[in-house]
Amino acid sequence: MLQTVGDMARSIVVVLAVVAALLIFNHRASPDPIREVSITEPLIVANISADFPVLVPQGQRDYRLTSARWENTKPGVWHLGYVTPETTYVQLEQSATSDLSFISDQLTGTSNTGTRFINGDEWTTYAGSENSALVRTSDEVTTAVTGSAPMDELVKVAASLATSDPVQNS
Repeated sequence: MLQTVGDMARSIVVVLAVVAALLIFNHRASPDPIREVSITEPLIVANISADFPVLVPQGQRDYRLTSARWENTKPGVWHLGYVTPETTYVQLEQSATSDLSFISDQLTGTSNTGTRFINGDEWTTYAGSENSALVRTSDEVTTAVTGSAPMDELVKVAASLATSDPVQNS
């Protein structure tokens, strides 16, 4: 058989067309790197296990829950972690203790900057170069709202805390 440059060019075009069609039909968008979790089961466990009223932020639209757990330690720890619409991080930690060691990781690199009142409750403020925190101890229960979000965002979350029915949050 006699092959020409034209035949070779047509063959290459056909092969490229098939490859392009495969790429177009098999193209998948990149998966969202933020994996959301459900609050329902951990909230049920926390409400059953905790010796204190378990709090949950209310009305934080477009927040994405990325972690929710009840740590069955002595004392138990309730944890929620959220990515905000601005892709900063906010977390809630709550435990039946006035010892702040259970939130020592969140307070690393911060210093006590005073207090502020939120919904009539006094919160201690902590600020650092990467994280900020609001911490309140009442009736031997410590609640901390911490994260990389700006302090105004943490205040908004702290102001929204309320006990919650797991069914409403599913």
